Order: sequence, then structure tokens, then C-alpha cells
Amino acid sequence: MFKSLFLLLILSSFAFSANEGRIRGKIIDQLTKQPLIGASVLVVGTENGASTDADGNFFITSIPEDVYQLQVSYIGYNSTVRNDVRVVRKKTTNVSIGLEESILQTEEVVISARSFEENTDAPVSNFTYTLEEIKKNPGGGADVFRAISSLPGVSSGGAEFSAFAVRGGSPKENIILIDNIPFDKVTHLSGGNEEEEAQGGRFSIFAAELVDEANFQGGGFSARYGGKNASYIRLKIKEGNKDNFTLSGYYDLLGGGIDYSGPTYLNKNTSLIVSARRLNFDRVLEITGQDDLGHTGFADVIVKSTTQVDRNNKVSFLGIWAPEYFERTEKHIFRSDTKAETQLQDLETDKSLLGLNWQVLTSKNSFLQNTFYHIREKIDYEQGKLFLNQDQTEEVTRLPKFENSNRQTEIGYKADFVYQPSKKSDLKLGFELKRLSVDYSYTMLEPSGVDTLFTFDQNDFRVDPTKNYLLVTPESFNQDFDEVKMNYSAYSEYSYTFLKKITLTPGIRFDYSELNEKIYFSPRFSASYSLNQTTKLNLATGIYYQNPELNVVISSPLNTELENEKATHYIFGLTKYFARDFKFTAEAYYKKFDDLLVQPSRTSAERINSGSGYSRGIDFGIVKQLTNDYYGQVNYSYSQSKRNDNLGNDGQGSYNSDFNQPHIFNILVGYNVNKNWSVSARWKYATGRPKDDYIKHENIFEDSNNLQYSKEIISNNTKRLKDYHSLNVRVDHRWQLNNFAIVSFLDILNLYNHKNVSEERFLEKTGEFEEQGFGIIPTLGMKIEF
Repeated sequence: MFKSLFLLLILSSFAFSANEGRIRGKIIDQLTKQPLIGASVLVVGTENGASTDADGNFFITSIPEDVYQLQVSYIGYNSTVRNDVRVVRKKTTNVSIGLEESILQTEEVVISARSFEENTDAPVSNFTYTLEEIKKNPGGGADVFRAISSLPGVSSGGAEFSAFAVRGGSPKENIILIDNIPFDKVTHLSGGNEEEEAQGGRFSIFAAELVDEANFQGGGFSARYGGKNASYIRLKIKEGNKDNFTLSGYYDLLGGGIDYSGPTYLNKNTSLIVSARRLNFDRVLEITGQDDLGHTGFADVIVKSTTQVDRNNKVSFLGIWAPEYFERTEKHIFRSDTKAETQLQDLETDKSLLGLNWQVLTSKNSFLQNTFYHIREKIDYEQGKLFLNQDQTEEVTRLPKFENSNRQTEIGYKADFVYQPSKKSDLKLGFELKRLSVDYSYTMLEPSGVDTLFTFDQNDFRVDPTKNYLLVTPESFNQDFDEVKMNYSAYSEYSYTFLKKITLTPGIRFDYSELNEKIYFSPRFSASYSLNQTTKLNLATGIYYQNPELNVVISSPLNTELENEKATHYIFGLTKYFARDFKFTAEAYYKKFDDLLVQPSRTSAERINSGSGYSRGIDFGIVKQLTNDYYGQVNYSYSQSKRNDNLGNDGQGSYNSDFNQPHIFNILVGYNVNKNWSVSARWKYATGRPKDDYIKHENIFEDSNNLQYSKEIISNNTKRLKDYHSLNVRVDHRWQLNNFAIVSFLDILNLYNHKNVSEERFLEKTGEFEEQGFGIIPTLGMKIEF
């Protein structure tokens, strides 16, 4: 140990006297991706700066090690400030910054720089998180989706879940693009029972410091995007460093991983980033007293290479492999105090993505983005049940219940063309072709030939209405599906600005799927009015179609004729910049839903398009970006979201949607103490999620030796879980020692240990309800960078 400390001291003594680093970057037009020649780049607080060359590149040397802001300005464009640029001794930091062309200014007028990066595809308010903001989001464990859950209009199932719902929708209604590739398999450990299925996945597939930028829009999005009807999230994976490499390894309570960012050493214009991690939850479940839940974990490997072929061509490759597993055996059952939950489960999931992006600057005011992708998902799942003796001390027998095999492959190509004929207008055109291959089977294995469901709705079909349980037969659920289908999409969108203040953007989208053989046209329209250089009004409306989930379509022959679910959006908002780093947004919305999928009975996998509903509300957000060493945000959302199954005989009428949480409030503050230390905290409150009202039935088999209970749902979502609230705190520290650094963090979720309940699980063996959720979860980790 003493030798190691002595070695560290010796190494640190050889540091550069000035401890200097460099910044290399590129400045481009945000819309057309053209390089901007002669743009001015200044390291704020120093005299260091540079101008871009003929390819839009700049290089700044001799910068003392620290965290800086870069201010970029160019005549005819809105100036911007890039925050949180860390300069490391003897390393080159790479950045790429897009500038938005200004309609308001002339060559003689200079608009003060802004820290906010705007999305040119966003007709209404949108939010962008940078890599550092994602990493430092307290309680998120550097999970990008947990960071997004702090934005206005966004709700999540609680500490256990990273998936999120937007404005009364569900986690399955969000468009997610990874480097322009449509990929919604972005979370680990999704699924489970009916309640868990509704809340989505628990952890994202992206390790810390891998997502360079996350852009979110809560509705009214461009005609360029389709297939979902709630929100749009664009994730940009970090590019490697072409100048020098960084190798890091890290370890925390859940597991560890390694990262590489640097040159390929095969081509000077090619960078490479590799991230690999493996996490296991046995230790956390043991610490929290929930080791009876099962044995679970996952891994993910992500590789990205980027090559600037020449001035006009840029190619990037992205590969993702994300396996996971969950196993519950008899040893987990016997760890339970009650032994009331006796399900046996064995799940293995393997998902992968191979993608290629080729960007071509086709002229001085246009570019073409070509995207090729191959997506594969493999799922093998078996479920059984363990039967114990009367005093629950030993196993009597075990029976299989069902097995499920699912193989899905998507091969696609999409093209996006952007053309700017003048400063006042731009045209976007595109299309997408996708080949979908599915090999799916579901087989019930019950020796008796039927399965018993102990939770049911009062309107579910029962052969004998006097029996307080459901019997499910293989004929209702067994299914084999092995087919290949094609999807076709296209869009067109035109924006025009007149009087230097008003921008109108009409658009149209076309979608056709061989799965249901239906054609859909989705008109969209947005407008914005700039009251002045700091205040903008905006509105958007349009029709958005949600494809039926593939697993639903293939679960029954009756589901192949399902219509797409339809949502009509109406949005009006205000954006006000009080300073270059201080923004206020307010946005009111109304969404009308038609043709929603409804399951008439739990005894059949059949769905029908009888549902309707609405969601309405208003979101407020105040964001202070990182300047002068501190940052923060305050958000409040009020909403109401209702659904109606329109089944006629259920007597239910309108009821709360699964994520109808009228009040959601977030406050986040952060402070960079110095270049080595930073602290942040976030408090969140949300109205408890809706839950069903029910009647409990005792001894449903009328057998005292086999005492079983059932739960009959008498009204949907008329009650609520306890309100959610949590205080999360994070502390980060970086210790630079010549050529390597030790980076450590302490991230505490739910500091005051309030148990946030995500589900009340019914136990048919005892008739009791078990609250599922977590209290305080501290995570301590360390990473070493070379």
C-alpha cells in the first residue's frame, strides 16, 4: 500500500508545470450541417480562442486544466455558449457545435449568446440534456431516462423504473432514436406481471458518459417522426477522440465496466468508442431485504466508430449488444417470510443493433442522411409454479405453466433530405423501408389443460359466473406466428418565415404496414411567432398514429386486423429567455385519443379498437444552465388523463389512465465547487398513480386444504397509490494525477428513506397485498481514467 502511495506521488511530480490541454472542434450550420468558415470560438474567462478554417474546424492550445465555457459567434447566426467543457492535461477535448441561422438580425446586429441548444425539428418547446447534465443528475445513476423523468410533463413508475410516460400516455408511446436509428429496446428488465408491464423497463442500456446529448419533446413533433403518439426522444451517442485515447474502468455496488475512447490507429480520420459493463442485482436485493425476488442481471456492449471521409462525407457505425437474465427458483421462494409468491421463472433476453449512418453534404445548402440498420431481439421465457406442504417447509411438487419463444428481426433503410432554398425557408423530405421478420410461439404447459387466474375483472368472461376465478384454456392463448412483413413510410415538411417573426411549418406523413394492411396519412402543422429576440409563442397540431404492439398483433389471429391507435394533438406554448443561461417555458396541451386497444376479457388475447380518451394539462419549466458554477431547474405539471373502453356492458365509463398523475413537481440544484468537486440535489413529488378498486374472495376452491384467495376488480383506476416523493443527492469528485485520474461519486436515491410504492401485489395464497418499492438506495462508485 505504501509503495502504491509513493508511486502516485512520484507520478504526480512529473506533471506539466502548466498542466495544460487542448480543445479541437467543428462549427456547423445546425440545419444544413455545412461547415462555417471564420466562426469565432472563445474560451470564456481566458484570452484563448481561434477561428474556424475552410472545413469549419478550430484548434485551441495551451489551456490550463479546468472546466470551461466556449462562446461561439458568427455573422448572421445566433451566438451560443457550450457549457461544461473539461480540459484535461496533455489531452485534447473534442467538441462539435451547431449554430442556428438568425432571421431577426442583420450583419450589424449582434444577439447575445445563449447556452441553450435548440432543435430545428422541434415546432414547440423542447429540452436538451448534455453528457455532464445526465451524469450529474442526482439519484439517476447517470441513467439518461431517469434524467429525462425530471422534465415537465414526464412521470415514471418510481425508483425501480427508468422508463417514463409523457402527458398521460404510457412508456410504450415514446419515439426513441439512437443516432437517427429507431430503436425502442433501450431498457433492461422490462415486463413482469400486468402492473409491472405497464411501467416499462428498469434500467437503460447506456452506461454513464455514453450519451453525449439527449433531446426531448413532449408532443406536437415533426412529420419526420411516426409510429408513436406521445413524445420524441433523440439520443446522440458520444464520438471517440481522434487525437488521444482515454481508457477507464469503474466499479460500484451493482458491478463494473470498461470504456475506451480514442483513435483506431488504422485511419487518422476515424475515432472509436467502446463501452462494456456487467451488472448483477443480488447484492442490492440482499441489502434491501428483497433477495426473495430472484436472481437478475444484465450486460451491454456498445461500439461506435466515426470517420470523416472527406469534407462532404461522414460515416459512423454503431453496434449494441444487450443481454439480460432473470431467474427465480425454489431457493428464492424459501427466502420469503410468507412464501406466498411461489412462481418459478426463467427468462433470457438478447437484443442487438447494427447501424450505419452516412451523411452527405450534397450542396452548399443541403444534405442527405442515409441510415441503415439491423435490429434483433431474442426472448426465451418459461414459467412454472411450486407447491409446498401445509406448513410451507418443503416442496411437494412443481408444475410448468407456459413457455414463450420470440425471435424478431428488423432490417431497415431510411433517408432524410434537408434543403434550404433561402434564409427564410427549408424543405425536409424522407422515406423509410423496414422488413420485419417474426418467429413467435406461446405454449401453455399446464398438465390439467387449464390455467387459473386469481385476478379478474367483474366483466371478464366466466363459464360459471358463480366461480370467483378465471380458467384459461390453451385454445385461447397458444399461438405460433412465423412471417415476414414490410413497413413503408414517407414524409414531407416545409417551413417558411415571413416578416422575420412568423414561421409556418405544414407537413404530411404516410405510413403503410403489411401487418394490418392499413394506410394512414398524418397531417401536421406548427407555427411560431417571435415577439422579440428573447420571447417566442408557438403552437402545433396534428394527427399521430400508434402502431399496435407487435406482441399484441401476433398473440391472436383476431388481432391482425387491428387499426392503429389515433391521437390528435393541440399545443400552445411560450418560451422566454431572461438571460443567455436562464429560460422559462409554459405549454398547454390537449390530446384526443381514438381507436385505443382494449382487451374485453383476460381469458382471451383478443384486442379491439373500442377505446377513446383524452389528456389535457399545462407544463411550466424554469431552467438555469451551468454558468458561474451553479445550475438548476424547477418544473411543475398539472394534467388530467382519462380513458373509456366503450364496452357497453361494463358500466365503467370514463376512468383514470394508468399514468394520470395530476400534480408533478421537480426542483434540481447543482454547484461546481471547483474543478474537482461538484454537488447536486433533486426533490420530486408526484400524485400517486391510479390503482383499481376490488373485492377480495376467500377460499375460492372451497377446500380448506388448498386455501386460495382471488381479487375481483370492480372499477378501474378509481383509487391511488401513495404519493411519490424523494430527495436525491449526488457528490462527484475528480482527482487528476498526471496522466491518469481517479473519478468517484456518491449517489443517494431517496435520502430520507420514504418507501415509494410502485405496485401493490396481490398474493393469492394469503389474500394479502404486498407493497413493492424501494426506500433509500445509496450507490458509491469509482472510475480510473488513463
